[in-house]
This record gives sequence, C-alpha cells and structure tokens, in this order.
Amino acid sequence: MNHQSPRISSLGCSIICLLLCISHVGFAQAENLPRVPKGFSIERVTDSDLTKYPMMAGFDDRGRLFIAESSGENTRAPQLMKEPKSFIRMLEDQDGDGRFDKSTIFADKMTLPMGALWHDGSLYVASPPNIWRLTDHDDDGVADERKIIVDHFGFSGNAASIHGCFRGPEGRLYWSDGRHGHEFKDKSGKVTSKGLAARIFSCKPDGSDIEVFCGGGMDNPVEIDFTPEGEMIGSVNILMTRPRVDCLVHWMEGGVYPHFEDCVAEFKRTGDLLGPITRFGHVAVSGMLCYRSSQFGSGYQGNIFTTIFNTHKVIRSQLVRNGATFETKEEDFLVSENPDFHPTDVIEDADGSLLVIDTGGWFRIGCPQSQISKPEIHGAIYRIRKTDTPTLSDPYGLALDWKGLSPNRLIQLLNDSRPVVQQKAIHELAKAGDLAVPLLGKVVAAPSGSFYNDTSKRNAVWTLSRIASKKARTAIQGGLNSSETVQMTAARCLGTLRDTNSIAQLSRIVKEGKPPAQRTAATALGRICETGRSGSISERELQTVVEALFHAMKTGASDRTLEHALIFAMIRIDQRDLMLAGLNDSSPAVRRAALVALDQMDSGNLTRELVTPLLDTDDPALQKEALTIIGEHDGWAGETLTLLKTWLNEESLSEERAAVLRGFLIAQSSDPNVQALIAQALTSDKTSQSAKNILLEVIQRSSLKEFPVVWRTALEQTLKKSNPELQILVVRIAQTHDLPDLNELLKLLALDKKQPANLRIESLSAIGSELKEVDQETFDFLMSRMNEEYPPLNRLSAARALAGLPHSEDQLIQLSKELDAPGPLALPVLLRAYSKSNDSQVGHALIKGLNRSSAATNLSADELAGLLKKYPESVQKAATPLLKKLGVDLAQQKAHLESLKPLLTEGRFEEGKKIFFGKKAACSGCHAVENLGGKVGPDLTRIGAIRTGTDLLEAIALPSASFARGYRSYLVVTDAGKIYTGVISRESTDTVYLRTADLSEVRIARDEIEVMKESPTSIMPKGLEQRLTPQEIRDLLAYLQHRK
Repeated sequence: MNHQSPRISSLGCSIICLLLCISHVGFAQAENLPRVPKGFSIERVTDSDLTKYPMMAGFDDRGRLFIAESSGENTRAPQLMKEPKSFIRMLEDQDGDGRFDKSTIFADKMTLPMGALWHDGSLYVASPPNIWRLTDHDDDGVADERKIIVDHFGFSGNAASIHGCFRGPEGRLYWSDGRHGHEFKDKSGKVTSKGLAARIFSCKPDGSDIEVFCGGGMDNPVEIDFTPEGEMIGSVNILMTRPRVDCLVHWMEGGVYPHFEDCVAEFKRTGDLLGPITRFGHVAVSGMLCYRSSQFGSGYQGNIFTTIFNTHKVIRSQLVRNGATFETKEEDFLVSENPDFHPTDVIEDADGSLLVIDTGGWFRIGCPQSQISKPEIHGAIYRIRKTDTPTLSDPYGLALDWKGLSPNRLIQLLNDSRPVVQQKAIHELAKAGDLAVPLLGKVVAAPSGSFYNDTSKRNAVWTLSRIASKKARTAIQGGLNSSETVQMTAARCLGTLRDTNSIAQLSRIVKEGKPPAQRTAATALGRICETGRSGSISERELQTVVEALFHAMKTGASDRTLEHALIFAMIRIDQRDLMLAGLNDSSPAVRRAALVALDQMDSGNLTRELVTPLLDTDDPALQKEALTIIGEHDGWAGETLTLLKTWLNEESLSEERAAVLRGFLIAQSSDPNVQALIAQALTSDKTSQSAKNILLEVIQRSSLKEFPVVWRTALEQTLKKSNPELQILVVRIAQTHDLPDLNELLKLLALDKKQPANLRIESLSAIGSELKEVDQETFDFLMSRMNEEYPPLNRLSAARALAGLPHSEDQLIQLSKELDAPGPLALPVLLRAYSKSNDSQVGHALIKGLNRSSAATNLSADELAGLLKKYPESVQKAATPLLKKLGVDLAQQKAHLESLKPLLTEGRFEEGKKIFFGKKAACSGCHAVENLGGKVGPDLTRIGAIRTGTDLLEAIALPSASFARGYRSYLVVTDAGKIYTGVISRESTDTVYLRTADLSEVRIARDEIEVMKESPTSIMPKGLEQRLTPQEIRDLLAYLQHRK
C-alpha cells in the first residue's frame, strides 16, 4: 500500500488554499427545519457557500470549527489514495451571532477524514490510512505542517474505517478503527502490532505508547466520549447481526465484543462477549457526545446525544447506573421529516448550544438506505439552543489573561461554569508540573462539604494525571478516600500511571466498594500488576490483589461487566500459582474465573487434568465454561462423553444447556469419539426428539471434508425408522453434504404415496439430479402442490423440487401454462427447470407463460436473459419486450412509489398482523417478529422505529433498490461451473453457507469458489404490492409501522 508523505509543506498548496478562503456575510434561513423539543430553538448556521458535505467536526480553543468534509464523491480506497479530494475546512463566526460567516480550507487532499480534535495548538485527524497531526505555525488558517503520527490502517472507502481523534480526560488521544485491519512497525521495519479486528486505540499526543483499549468483530465503531469519571461511551454500527444491532456501548478496557468470530479470536476473552447498553436497531448511528454544560439544565448534564443517519434523528440517552455499567432511557431530541437529511455528528459548543451536522445526500457506499448518490443535495450545520437560558458570557474564556493567572485562580477555574474554561485551567496547571502539585493535592484531599466540590476534585485528579510525576501520583491517592465519583477518577488515573504504591487502597475498593468503583479499581490493579509493565511488586502484594479479586467474584459474578474487569485483571497479572489455588475455591464463581484466567493468560499452562474435574458441578455457568474450554482443545473431548450422554438422555433440555451442547459438538465434530457419540445417540430410543434435532443440526452445520461413516449409517437408520420431522432433517443434510449412499432410500420415500407430502417433496429435491426421467404421476403431484390453497413456502418447496427434475419437453410446455400459480416467491426458482432445454417450442411456451404471469415482475432481467441464451434466436427475440419490461427504470420506479404513497394511511394494525403471518403474503416465512417467523431476512420486531413509512413501502415494491446490511445477495460461481445466488448465512475459515431464494442453505467450500461478487437482485420477491389488494397493503404497512 502506498502512503502519503509524513510531512508536506508546500507554498503552492498554501496559496491555493488561501484563494479558497470565503468571507460570507449572511444567508437565507432554511425552511422546514428539523423539530426539537419544546423550550428549544433550532436555526441553520451555514449555507452551501460555506460547506457542502460536512461529516465530522470539532472546535479549537478559540471557537473556530474544523470540519472533516467530503468531496461529495463516493470513491473506493485505491482511488482515494491515488487522488485524495476531501479536506478539512475551518469555519469562523466573526461577528459572534452564532452563524458562521467565513470559510477556509485548512488542509486539502485528504482521503476521507473522519474527525477533528484540537489539542495544544494542532489538529489531530483520523484520515485513513493514518492518524495525522496538522499544524498551522503562522496562524494564517492553513496547515503548513502535516505529520503522520500513527501508521497504518486498512480501509475500503465506505467510512467504516478510523474515526477521531478524541481526547481522553487524562490527556491521551483515542480513536476507533473499523474492521479493516491495522499494521504498526517500528523504525527498523519490525511489525509491532497487527490484526484484522475493530479496535479502540490510544496513544500519547506525539504518537508514542500506542495501546489497544478494547476490540472485537463489530463492523464500525464510530465516535467515543467520556463521562465525568472517565468512563468511555461510544456509538457502533453492526455490533451484532440477525437482527442487526446499531447501538451505544460502554467500552470496557480489555473488553471483547461481537460479532465476527475470526476477529474475536484476536483477543483474550473473559467469558461471554460484552454487549451494548442501548440498542437502536438497524439505523446507522454516527457521531455522538456526552453533554457537559449546565445550559440545558441539570437533567441534561452527562446525557448522550447520538446522530442517527437512517432515521434522520438525534436521540437523547440518559445514563442510569445499573451495577457496574449503565442502562439508558431514550427520547427523540431532533427529528427531520426530510428523507435527505442525514445527521452525522453532534458537537457541543462552549456556550452550551449543540451543533448538528447534516452531511447531505452524497453518501452511497455502505449506505444501508439508498443505492443512489445525491450530491446535488448539500449538507448544512444547525444550532440548537435552550430558549429560556441566559447567554453564557465569554464561553471560551478568551477575555482571561491565561498567562498572568495565578495558580490559586487556576484552581478556582477547575469548577468554572464553562466546561471549556475548566479544560483550559487543567491544561495550564498541568504545564506547571510539580509546582502545582501541592495545591492540586489539597483540592483532592479536601473533606466532603468543603469549598471544593466533586467537579473540582475530579479535574484536579485529571490534572495530576497529566503531570504524572511521583509527587502527582501520591497526590492522586488522596482521591481514593473521597466520594465514589472522585474515587473512580483517581483509580482510573492510578491505573493509567501504573502506580504501585496504591495497590493496598485499590484492593480495598475491589473488596468493599460499589460495583462501578470495584470495576474501575480492578482494571487499575490489572494495569499496575501486569507482568513486565510495572516495577517490582512483592508476592504478598500480588496475593493481596488476587484475594481481593476472588472476593469480589463471589458477589459480583452475576454482573457481567464487573466480572469482566475482575477476570481481565487476573489475566493481566498472570500468576499461575495463585490462579491454581482459585480452582479449589469453594465458590463456583471463583473456580470459573480462575479457569478462564488460566486458559487465557500467557503462563497459564492449562491441562486437561485441571479442567475435567470442574465438570462435576451443579453450577451451570462453571459447567458451560469448562465445556467451552475443552471444546477449544483437540483431543480433550473424550473426558466429557459421560456428561454429554447424560444430557442427551434427559427428557428436555433447557435453552442454555442446548446452546452449550450444540456449540460443543460443532466445535468438536472432527473428534472420532464425538462423532461416535452423535451417531449412537441419534439411533438410540433413549434420546429425546429435541436432542435428536440438535444432533442433526450439528451434522448439518459441520464443515468436515470427509463425512464420517458412522454418521452415514446413523442417518440411514433415521431415514428408515424415524418420524417425518426427523426424516426431513436427514433429507436436508443429504442435500447439503451430497450423500449419494442415501439416494435409494430417498427415492423410495419420494415415490411412496403413503408418505407425507412435504417429506416426498424434500426427497424429490434431494434426488432430482439422479433421476433420468420424471413419471407423469410424480409431475402431476408436484404441480398440484403449486395451487394457491397451499402456503407460499409449500409452493416454494414444490418449485424447488420441480426445478431440479429432468423434465420432458411436453412437461415443460405443460408447466409453462401454470406459471401464474407459483407466486412471486417461487417463480424465479421454478424457472431453473428450463435451464436444461434449448427446444424452440419450450422456449416460446415459456415466454407466453411469463407474459401471462403476474408474478413475472419478480424475475431478474439479467438472469432470464442468461437462461434464454441457449434457446434459438426466435425465442430470444420473442422475449425482448418482457426483458425490457423487467429492466430498471428509475423514473418509473419513482412514479410507482409516488402512486403507492396513499397506502401509507388508513391501515388496520390487527389486520396487517394477520397478513404478515398469513399465507398470501408469507412475510413470516423469511422475517421474524418477536421471535416468531423465519430468519432469512432481517428481524422486523422494531422496524417501525428504524424505518419510515416510505422506506417500508420501497422495500415492498422495490426490494432490490436497497439492501439491509448483512442481507445483500451474492453471486457465487464454483470451479465446477455451478452458479448460486443468495445471502451469506454464515461463514467459516474454509466454507461459505449461502441461503438461496428457495430458502435452502447451500454449503460451498472456499477453495472451490471461482467467482464471488455482490448481486444487484434481492432474494426478497418483487411484486408483492400487485398480489395484495390496496387495503391489504395499507394494513400490512400499518402493522410494520406499529412495530416500535
């Protein structure tokens, strides 16, 4: 990968930038402003002459706004590196009226800048593949020095890359990195850090001392901010999938988060993956902040404001303590009815007002709502104020003589009503170094109820943390005896500074404190006692720490956040002998914590002999953890067989136990002993139906290259003796894993009229390619199942079977006369039946049938054209009007949507629910609501909260116009020439599983894939609005909009 020069200083560039400087006096007030709560006002404070495509922004200490701005083009990474067109813009409000009136390009030729942080005279910007420090030495408004301080990060150009920077209260720089990988090298070229996972990083302002704060498999962590105690909250896109979760996260140091397993494997785990504190659904979150000012009222201080790209909102979240973490209460704060209003950042100005950035309509790459870029729709910036609050005087403290202020005066300013002034006071006191320590120490140690409140004390601690001397560390220790909020701040700072003299006090807090303080103190102890990072620590001190951690586990194990901090500290401390003692503790929670720590720490040396005795317990959490660890070690599974046999013989399995069993068996499916256990249990009369379902799912999901013989035998017996429910599962396994040994049995089932219809149909699907011809009776049976009296999914199964059979020319012509019966879901599948013919009569019959079928609108023009290439030219010519009709006409699409908009009103919720779960629409075949329904498409439980009525209408009428993230269709071509289209349902290192339009799951080995690319066609059927009556569409839309 090519990299930009670490330092650029060009007089020519500076002159060009200066020529781009715009002085602007005023502009017309925008109409149709977004709505804000009663008691607040909103105004537009920029126009298109000042900024066109703003994305993220930040103020400097003079009130100038620096904007990371796009060029308005959607460009992939290689082109961005070759020709960077985005830039950093600087806006100024010269007359102080709250509206910006001057614009200057501060730094041009950036790839895709995603943040702007002013710190100590420079602007820090995350613009992939680097973290930059931009400095304007001559104060002309144009950066004349550009320096890369961290290099480098992967990116694709879809904005799911690095974001930042963000200043931690202790003075470090933070940034987030999407799931595109990083690689750091030292001066000699040696790789010092490398990975593919998403992460939150930090470093010193000069780029040194890079640390990973946390990470995982999430797609796109966006922005972060800090609570008064220094706790990190951040916005994340796609933390989880199926259903997709965009959310707020309380980031934990050392935390590991969902959802890609390959990424999760890069980190040391402490148990289950950590989760969000707020679930917004599929909304595309962007910038956020923690509000500091008192201008909105005390009820707003510490609130989180988050921009929501898809639903055109800013949401207010109130943080409420919940154990060691938070829960939140949400309400809309800003709402726009404009579908092209896309908020991407929210910034707090020094006067307490909020700026909201609307990026406009340009963004398309990675946008979950639209496939169309609208660069003609420019963005803007809006300011929100509280109407009944007096204006804050000199919010930036520019009238203060900072160089002449005495230390005592600076101490007073630590509690100033202006947050920016507080930060400036911290900065000035930190520059004084040890000379300021006595005064700061006095503030920290002041008793409750004194002149110095918690704000003063916290800010004094943050200042001492930046000074970082031995005297400063000693002064910080005084905060450990203060209120909980100061105690947490002091603990965080002592951990950051790795202060070994605070071990005893922090251990006391771990044992006696409340969960938030326990968590913070445990994290600090982990950093302080981390092997190889701190000075000499005695064995007695280490024992004291571990005893405190074990003690807290006995009461805090039910709090996953606290549990994480305790176990992560144990992993960092890395003391094997102390952890071995924990394996014998009377508390199962302590035994589990010690087990996880031994498994994850560098010197754990965990053996099978240490783990297997822990299976003998009534504690499900300990049992689950022991099984999980055994499942991750080859050759250990034999020790678990007795326990697993007991579980499989139980009449019913709890959901938790079933999940553990399923995960363990899949992980250990290559072990011959486990294979034998599965085969034995599958054929045993003692094994319950639910357990057999799990066993068959394990076989279905296994990715073994050689299918075990014992499984073949067990499946054969199951086909012969079991009930139809299990037989159908075996048939599907035969389809997925290509088991020709079962073909004769499948053929008997397929042709046996006494068997249930669905079993016969599934069996015909499995053996279709093995048959030489189809007797008329079988053909008529399948045709009869295409009747509208059967649910759409049943018709789909029949279509799938018909499509795979070797039909005669007469049968294909007969089939052509019935192409209206399958419906929009099944017709594209049924069309495959014609891929094996090139007969002219068949081709013409097909075209006539499609022209008569109302479901033909669901066909892909490209796929139909590809199918007809085998047929004579006369057939292709006859198909020309149909292919033209199936083509995409954007103007026609827009007009069609406009004609349907009246259906967004007067719908009946209860009737819509019946339609959703009914046969005619069959929505629940692919989509779930409240865990009822299929999982092929996105979960729609909260769809009304994350999609507008117009969005829902478009999804029904034009399903291929946009795709939900994680549900895009892919076209896969194998080395053998087979072509599959579908949604990737899951992946492993050597296998891709594709959910196709007929709802079957296809297993494709990665080394057999020749081509894999995105498909422009959704597997969701088109034409639903034509099959339902207008009132049925109204009712269905009402039901979906009601789901909030």
